[in-house]
Amino acid sequence: MSTTDTLPVTLDRVIEAVEAVGLIPFVSNTGQVAAILPNRTVRIAVPEGHPVQGVADYPRFFDPSHADAIASAVRRLNASTYLPKITSGTTEIGTIALHLQHTFNWVVGATDAQVHAEVSQFIMAAVAMMNQLDIMFPDQWTKEGSNA
Repeated sequence: MSTTDTLPVTLDRVIEAVEAVGLIPFVSNTGQVAAILPNRTVRIAVPEGHPVQGVADYPRFFDPSHADAIASAVRRLNASTYLPKITSGTTEIGTIALHLQHTFNWVVGATDAQVHAEVSQFIMAAVAMMNQLDIMFPDQWTKEGSNA
């Protein structure tokens, strides 16, 4: 029987994995690294003594009249996607917000290949899920006008 020693997943290793995806990591003093893309921000929190969490907030809010359609979309996306999982919640002003989340399973550590692959998968899957939401719920205000 063979064993493999794996190093703990640290903020520095997550930063390296974000760079390996080809993105510039933005690092906070609270143990988070963010990949900031046009109209998308995906964060990975590396809290001391707790599992690493991938999080992203969909950059739009919905009127409560769309609650049934949002709930249906959330169920479909969660049923068809391994990660991230999406939840909806009501903001202080009554609009519906969408939150994407994934807990990485690195309790005893991970190889560099595992960290790189899972960080890449989370970032790409979160952006893909937000793109699906854009298609399901087109924002009429973001359509570009002609440059004529």
